[in-house]
Amino acid sequence: MQIITYLAVNLLVGLVSLHSYAHEFWMEPSDFQPRVGDKVTVDLVIGDNFEGFSSPYTPDEIAAFGMIDAAGTKPIIGRFGDMPAGKFIAAEAGLLLLYHQTTPSYETYTKPEKFTSFAAEKGFADVVAHYKKPQPQNFRLVEKYSRFVKSLIMVGPASGQDQLLGLEMELVALKNPYQQPVSKEFSVAVYESGVPLPRAQVTVFIRHTPRDIEKKIIMADSQGRVHLALLPGRQYLFDSVKLKPIKDAGSRKNAQWESLWASLTFAVPDE
Repeated sequence: MQIITYLAVNLLVGLVSLHSYAHEFWMEPSDFQPRVGDKVTVDLVIGDNFEGFSSPYTPDEIAAFGMIDAAGTKPIIGRFGDMPAGKFIAAEAGLLLLYHQTTPSYETYTKPEKFTSFAAEKGFADVVAHYKKPQPQNFRLVEKYSRFVKSLIMVGPASGQDQLLGLEMELVALKNPYQQPVSKEFSVAVYESGVPLPRAQVTVFIRHTPRDIEKKIIMADSQGRVHLALLPGRQYLFDSVKLKPIKDAGSRKNAQWESLWASLTFAVPDE
């Protein structure tokens, strides 16, 4: 049993390290609406279409992992291989904000099609057009990527508000999604290093049941905001990526591109 556990952990560490091209990365708590005093676990999930694999707690791949509640900011610390990766006690009433940031990782492409497939899915037509030109047979492209994920949990009656943490890439809910009645004019803002990111592409996954998942692609307005009506009894995953060239010729591993991935999850209560 112990050998199987170690093998599983090693396999999943590999999954976490993989860019997997266009896979999302998000946090999924065991309960989006716990009561005060409840124990909550947090899965770090990699996959697509709001379905994926839970990945273990791997300290070398974590730049920051914590929570913010009415009492302040607290780190979430686990042991190598823990699955779920995080756990805590919901000690304070109000909106609880989970945040997680990975350390930078690198992906090497030996075929331009894999890179352009990812770029096309995330809305970077100019990048796709650039690599449509003939490329050398020994094509090699290195991408640096980091992930910045948040999740909103409502402990007790709906109160409190999401906040801007100043991450390199970040999604911020401009209303509390747990407030009743369910918001028909809900907005999420996209930020890069604390500055609004206009015209960013945001992918929204809406889960009603494990087999009923809807996907929407919304372009942010001139203020970096996307707008939609929320539906009761659904879980939401917002995802946005910034892809930019690296101008430093001496960058680590000679990376030519950097992608910053942001995600935000929450659940809208039934009416």
